[in-house]
Amino acid sequence: MIDGALEAELQRRSPGAWELYRKTAETRELDVSPHARGEIRRREDGWAARWWDGGLRFASASDPARLALAMALSARLPAREEAPPPFPRREVRREGPAGALDPAPELFAPLSQLVSEKSRGEAVLASLTVRRGRSIEEIVNAAGLSVRMESSRIDGVARALGRRGSRACERRSVFRWDAEPDLAGLAGRLADGATLPLAARGPSFPRGAWLLDPAVAAAMLAGLAPLFAAENLPRWVKRGELASRRVTIADDASADAPCDGEGTTTRRILVVEDGALASRLHDLRSAARASAHPTGHGVRPSYRTPPRPGPRRLFFETTGGVAPPELLAGVGRGIFARALTAPVTVDLEGDRYSVEFTGVVILGGRASEPVAGARVSGRISEFLARIAGVATDRQFFPMPYPVGAPTLLVERANFE
Repeated sequence: MIDGALEAELQRRSPGAWELYRKTAETRELDVSPHARGEIRRREDGWAARWWDGGLRFASASDPARLALAMALSARLPAREEAPPPFPRREVRREGPAGALDPAPELFAPLSQLVSEKSRGEAVLASLTVRRGRSIEEIVNAAGLSVRMESSRIDGVARALGRRGSRACERRSVFRWDAEPDLAGLAGRLADGATLPLAARGPSFPRGAWLLDPAVAAAMLAGLAPLFAAENLPRWVKRGELASRRVTIADDASADAPCDGEGTTTRRILVVEDGALASRLHDLRSAARASAHPTGHGVRPSYRTPPRPGPRRLFFETTGGVAPPELLAGVGRGIFARALTAPVTVDLEGDRYSVEFTGVVILGGRASEPVAGARVSGRISEFLARIAGVATDRQFFPMPYPVGAPTLLVERANFE
């Protein structure tokens, strides 16, 4: 529970202009490989306070006593003058599962079998880390807000090794599941990532259509995400023509939590609608600066840092999409990017991006030979404008917040 003495101290320091946050988290982790097995249990307790006293002040610590000391130290430091924003006010409670946290599920054996099947025996599951976690967030403020939210999830990382003759390749895949584990999807990404780089050659033609697997498309969307919370947009951004009209992008974390990290109600926001930049994601402070309403996107990556505006569950809309085979059938010549071989690089100010991947050549609407490695680079503005198709197979990936994407068809790209 929130500490009453801290509330009283904050009210003394900053009457009517303070916020107190607490997060407790527990995880049970299972690490498995063919020759070893280990279990780890972790607990974390974090406290944070924000108050306005001659400007914004912030302090964090691992318990109430340390937070009180940190607040005293913060009060001695100079602060930039800033008026406090309007605070949300109400009581919200979402209770999660009661009782002890269950162990992480045993998934190594079934995932190992699926990786072997999907790779036709050319890849093996080398290790699997699965975490089951549960967290409780509590927020109170000077306006009378009282929030308590509990949530749970399963996430982790899997590693596969592919081998063909004397050549070998390793693939690492991070996953997060809010519902039932998607072992088939994870196994497919591991198998392709570990075996496609073992192909004999790279792309045999310089340009063509470009299909992006949901995991690759999600990585691109995550790279673009800072645009949707930026106070100042890059010069290349045209609000009415950010992307092709087939593109609609939303952020909606209401299934995850009723409030954001500041207690503002979670709601669905369309950031891109029919290709046009439609809305901006706000926390309390950015909304006050812009004379706008907060959108419920005050995020806390850690209790150690103040909230900031940002995505919480960002995804492509797929209600008007088509089945993935229809996108594939429409490709005369192109490459299907199945797995990244390096992190996507995005320069938002410079309007540039670069994607390195392995995949499969598409000829006449059919999968042909594998591509050992390819690279596409260019202008972000052109990439968005050339999205010619959106499929219905949306999947979510941790980056680290959930990012959802389907298979995308880009009508033209230059391959290296």
